[in-house]
Amino acid sequence: MSIHQALCLLATGVACPGWALAAPANLGEQALVAQGGAAGARAPEQARFNAGFLSGQTRQLDLAAFSHGNPMVAGTHRVDVYVNGTWQGRRDLPFRADAQGRVDACLATALLEEIGVDSAALPPRAEPSPPGAAADCLPVQQRMAHAYGTYDGANLRYDLSIPQTYLRREARGYVDPSLWDRGIDAGFVGYSFNAIDSDSRIAGGRRNRSAYLGLNAGLNLGGWQFRHDSNVTWSDGRGRQWQRTATYVQRGLPKIRGMLTLGEAYTAGELFDSVGYRGASLASDDRMLPDSLRGYAPVVRGIAETNARVEVRQNQQLIYSATVAPGGFVIDDLYPTGYGGDLEVEVIEADGRRRTFKVPFGSVPQMLREGVSRYALTAGQVRDTLLRDEPWLLQGTYQRGIGNRLTVYGGSALSEGYTSLLYGVGLSTPIGALAADVTHARTVFDHYGDHTGASVRLSYSNMIGESGTNLTLAAYRYSTDGFYSLQDALYGRDADDRGIDPTTRGRQRSQFQMTLNQPLGRRWGALYVTGSVRDFYDRAGTSKQYQVGYNNAWRAMNYGFSALRTEEGAFGRSDTQYLLSMSMPLGRGARPLSLSADLGMRDRGGYDTSRIGITGVAGVDGNVSYGVALSDSRKGGTGVVANADYRSRYTAVNASYSHARDFRQASVGANGSLVVHAGGVTFTPQRGDTMVLVEAPDARDAIVTNAPGLRIDGRGYAVVPYVSPYRLNTVTLDPRGMAHDVELDSSSRSIAPFAGAIGHLRFDTRKGRALLIQARRDDGRTVPFGAQVKDAQGQPVGMVAQGGRLYVRSEQAQGRLQVTWGAGDGQYCTVDYQVPAGADASTTGFIPLEAACR
Repeated sequence: MSIHQALCLLATGVACPGWALAAPANLGEQALVAQGGAAGARAPEQARFNAGFLSGQTRQLDLAAFSHGNPMVAGTHRVDVYVNGTWQGRRDLPFRADAQGRVDACLATALLEEIGVDSAALPPRAEPSPPGAAADCLPVQQRMAHAYGTYDGANLRYDLSIPQTYLRREARGYVDPSLWDRGIDAGFVGYSFNAIDSDSRIAGGRRNRSAYLGLNAGLNLGGWQFRHDSNVTWSDGRGRQWQRTATYVQRGLPKIRGMLTLGEAYTAGELFDSVGYRGASLASDDRMLPDSLRGYAPVVRGIAETNARVEVRQNQQLIYSATVAPGGFVIDDLYPTGYGGDLEVEVIEADGRRRTFKVPFGSVPQMLREGVSRYALTAGQVRDTLLRDEPWLLQGTYQRGIGNRLTVYGGSALSEGYTSLLYGVGLSTPIGALAADVTHARTVFDHYGDHTGASVRLSYSNMIGESGTNLTLAAYRYSTDGFYSLQDALYGRDADDRGIDPTTRGRQRSQFQMTLNQPLGRRWGALYVTGSVRDFYDRAGTSKQYQVGYNNAWRAMNYGFSALRTEEGAFGRSDTQYLLSMSMPLGRGARPLSLSADLGMRDRGGYDTSRIGITGVAGVDGNVSYGVALSDSRKGGTGVVANADYRSRYTAVNASYSHARDFRQASVGANGSLVVHAGGVTFTPQRGDTMVLVEAPDARDAIVTNAPGLRIDGRGYAVVPYVSPYRLNTVTLDPRGMAHDVELDSSSRSIAPFAGAIGHLRFDTRKGRALLIQARRDDGRTVPFGAQVKDAQGQPVGMVAQGGRLYVRSEQAQGRLQVTWGAGDGQYCTVDYQVPAGADASTTGFIPLEAACR
């Protein structure tokens, strides 16, 4: 509640006439008032308060400062700017006073363009600029009809309500690239360590010890991101081995929605096999697209006869709702909702008439939205330690959404002695989505001649709405005898160089895979089926794998059954496993224990394994997890398994131990990252690539709500280890656990980092004792409610609350405050305070004092 509202309500007991009951004339102001939950509580153009209605000494208060709403000082203020509820960045806004003394932000045309306003749609100014103001710096309500701005001093936030007609049309989830943050210059090292000591007690068994350390390091300088991934392994008998996985530098290029990579990395595996390379790559980055344009969803077109509401449903679920103007409308920013399910579109006219129609929707991974493209170009040298010689490589791919239901794509891969060409289409039809492509390849061997062939791939996906059947993906590939994929050609040519026949490597001839999900209705659970079949050239038999499963719940218990069958025709082996499992919570507390059990069987031998165990979570932040289980197997007998994980603010450690008749095993591990920045080194218990460094001086132990168990460390830093690139991420601090002598100026900040960036968010704090001073004048009367309180430097620090109490925060044990309630003589007094030695605020959060105001 604002001060002028509080004064008016205290004086009369009701809202002020002509103010609280008046509806806002400006629709933008009405929207902001409703958004703030105070509909109807509109500030007046000018309000006069009768101090005679106030009680006690408050009648002496000069109320002129509140005639125009909450008073604020003109000048430049750094605020978070929100347009229609969407953050548009942190900016320094100039606030100016008009002839009546009202203070508001003035916005230049260039700034309006930056926050999404279409300057071409702005009407010509009918009003002259206020005296002393720049000709191009006006409050937003003087720029366009039904626009309004309001300042929230408590959160340093400026909200703008701007009609859609003045805004550039952008897809939902769009974040202006000018707001993307390349982050600070900093480095990091992520690590994952694990060590195992096992001892087998069966005949011929022995003790085995091994360790693994995975490292991913990075250095960000000037927007360039240097990366290095490697690992070190050690084991008894083999000693230590080091392997370099990738070393490269990358930079996001927003103008072409791509990522440039230089060094040692891997190609994308969308259309061709993924291979390691040493060179350069330029590829589109779909993460730069708004969420509503990523993946495939059809464009919905229709006609509205009035200002109608359009609702779009998929599988009976409402996924989109918007109001459209009369005439033709286009909806091209639907969020992807899976691989299928027709869209049901309903147009609800202003007079209540309803019309419905359907838009077929089926998708496969190759499909893109209309007008969206995806590209990748790689040039360099193949990188594979298994090859004697590493040949050159040139590979390019391109995909493009054409029309509402068609995607075309193609590409080529070239290397020494190898050429391939791929082309294909993706199509959405009323009976599902399908994709078909053909790859032609020619491979030249020095001793075994030329081999030419083709590979055909078919993919299909559908959601049958009436039954809920979801055929997520069915794919089939067939390759002729002369076809070699890039990977097969690389190894085949290497074998040829070594004098080995490359045609006996067992190249794949065909493959079929399928995933089917079928809900069985309410209370009957769901069924799933997956399967794959493969056969090869120059290798007898067929490799098959099938899995069927059923899951359901009864009250608090979840249970399921699954069966897995594998067949390796080349070796004449087959095996079928069955598993029955259940889990349920024990108790109803905030952190109940969980009981789980399972029973496994095989088609040969019957009973195979069984297990029953309990897991739980402990710790103030839920940062300790543990589990104990008893297990039994037909071959290994009965054993016990115990494990525990602890996630501190610096690292995450884990340990486990298992013991049975024939073996014992112990392991320990640790995971986390350390970030090196201008302020020092900060540890975090998680590993990430796109991170945010949070700085909150003196806010030790404040909770960072974005990650479980994350708190500000003793030097005032914390690292949020994983955030979404190119999306607005709000980082929030919870002051619980913080020292009572520290106060946050704000508790949330937003940032949209580039992929791989280390963003930086600073939360300003005020440190000092929190004092609640009961001030009385020499005659024993209290200081008037609402009087302004200033420190010794004349800076406002607060206002007098009811009963003559002053709440201030001071770093000094003693000081002087000036209290004013008017401009006349005798309408001010001075408070000298002294904090007693040993005073403690740990119980109440403040130190109560009494002082005279003279």
